[in-house]
Amino acid sequence: MKNGLWLLALSGIVVAANAAASPCSLSALHWMKGAWHDRSATMQVEERWAIGPDDRLLGSSWLLHPGRAGGVLEAETIMSDAGTITLRIRHFDDTLAQAREDKDAPMVFLASSCAENEVVFDGQGDRAGEHITYRREGDRMRFIGDFIHQGKPIHVEETFTGE
Repeated sequence: MKNGLWLLALSGIVVAANAAASPCSLSALHWMKGAWHDRSATMQVEERWAIGPDDRLLGSSWLLHPGRAGGVLEAETIMSDAGTITLRIRHFDDTLAQAREDKDAPMVFLASSCAENEVVFDGQGDRAGEHITYRREGDRMRFIGDFIHQGKPIHVEETFTGE
């Protein structure tokens, strides 16, 4: 009887732990869908996420400066590769004339942690040690990026408001 109670208690702990951890799936990331923006006198930023076929998330983003040239445009996808949720990003200048990444080498990040309204992606390959977090807080989306540029850590935070 004691063994039966011990096994029942242990199985309850395992079930509770599994219930607390949200699975990392494309459908669990649908909270990202929408148009998110941040505007100031010196810059305007917008990021959009749409849900495509097979629950893929398709993203685009831009950061431009009012009254002057320069900025960056992004194309992004979040999709499942053999069960692993993968974020791929490519950057371009504001005229699309210059790509930052090689044509066959987008930035690649794998989902390492998923919770309700939050996902953390870890950089792969030459992006190892970098992290991107998306977190939705009501009508706001927070982007947190920890990057390494020329050997130096760069921390970026952006809070977007939904339309």
